Amino acid sequence: MREGIGFHQAVLERGDAAVLVLGADDLAVRWASPAATRLFGTASGVFPDLVAPEDAASVATFLQAASTGASRGTCTVPVAGSAARSVDLVVRDLREDPAVGGLLVVALDVTGWAERAARLGAALDTDALTGLTSRAGLLPRLEQAVRGGPGPALMFLDLDGFKDVNNRLGHGAGDQVLRRVGERLAEVVTGRGTAARFGGDEFVVLLDGTGEPEARAVAEEVLAAIGSPFEVAGEPVRVTGSVGVVAVRRGHRVEELLRDADVAMYRAKAAGRSRAVVYHDDLRDWALAHKLDLDGLADELERLRREREALVEAATTDQRTGLPNAATFDADHARLHGSPRPYCLLIADIDLFHSYNTHYRYLAGHEALRRVGAAIAATVPGRTYRYGGEEFAVLLPRTRLAEATALAERVRAAVRGLGIEHRGDPSGVVTVSVGAVEVGEGATVTDAVEEASIALLAAKDAGRDRVVARTTPSR
Repeated sequence: MREGIGFHQAVLERGDAAVLVLGADDLAVRWASPAATRLFGTASGVFPDLVAPEDAASVATFLQAASTGASRGTCTVPVAGSAARSVDLVVRDLREDPAVGGLLVVALDVTGWAERAARLGAALDTDALTGLTSRAGLLPRLEQAVRGGPGPALMFLDLDGFKDVNNRLGHGAGDQVLRRVGERLAEVVTGRGTAARFGGDEFVVLLDGTGEPEARAVAEEVLAAIGSPFEVAGEPVRVTGSVGVVAVRRGHRVEELLRDADVAMYRAKAAGRSRAVVYHDDLRDWALAHKLDLDGLADELERLRREREALVEAATTDQRTGLPNAATFDADHARLHGSPRPYCLLIADIDLFHSYNTHYRYLAGHEALRRVGAAIAATVPGRTYRYGGEEFAVLLPRTRLAEATALAERVRAAVRGLGIEHRGDPSGVVTVSVGAVEVGEGATVTDAVEEASIALLAAKDAGRDRVVARTTPSR
């Protein structure tokens, strides 16, 4: 046991843990570890007297409340000839413990952590580009302002046409413009309130204890300051701004305050820009009407977009089969013809289709066209078109004639496999004849279509429900 006591005593006397025992009633120091003596400069006296005077009362209250359980607190400890230290305190009431008989206080020097936290907080609260207060730094001040109102006023500034500066001179020049605007804004606002960059080309100013007329006057000063030309990237630049001003009222929520200032700013833009508008409740109706007008415009644009899509579809799609039409085939064929050769073209024609319409009438003919077109499109990897009448065309990029012929046979079999009754055809069902052509170098678009048509006629002459393949002649 003695060895255990000796061990703990050595740790306390030689370690860096600052430990003190205080009287529970008078808060006087009864015992202090060497580290505590080094930190506080003494091992005697009343403990609240060892901390910074401005913290003494709160530390005394904190210690006296320790009977409720372990408590934590923070204070500043002055150091002669050096900077004050930031100290965290942990206290436990051990007056019932006969070995202690008082308050046990453990003090931890957190100066390094506190300084780093302060630097980080300052960095977060400062806009890196302009040096103004950041959005994160301004929001707590706005919260305080709405709790304390009335008196302060808020200005919301948005630069007019800033996107044009970025587009014309580049984003580096745009950053220089934002810095210069920040400098001029700070010159006007310093001593009157807080200027912040809220994001992008938006700035917010919280004016201290300013009535509406004074706030409007400051807004005019701001507009005059930022509107004065300056040089960026060797070119004269002039920017203007639109400002919305709103008086802070008790009970205002921060998001309401910013919304109202934003509405007033957009009213300034709508009124011609480069001006300030003070928010009043009628602007809510204007904002709602403006939104409804924009929504109506958006609805009209969407209607026009749908109409355009319908017109494009009508111009490029066959209405009976839903396949791309002959005009689309001609455009696609011209593009494919300009790509590396060879490619193949199939033209399929429904056999004895006039006879089919005579027996089954035109509505049935339309349905047969749709089903045949769908069967062809489902069979081939290329794009299928309704070429005209009862003819269908298929473009097969990067395909040789042998593969195209095999695909044409599959098309023929797929249509026959539909089993569409055709009393005018000797086979008893709807069939197709297919002409296939491989388009080589030197052939024109017209050559490709003519050769495919010749192959199709040869298939018809051979007895229909046939495939005939050929290549375009060399030129």
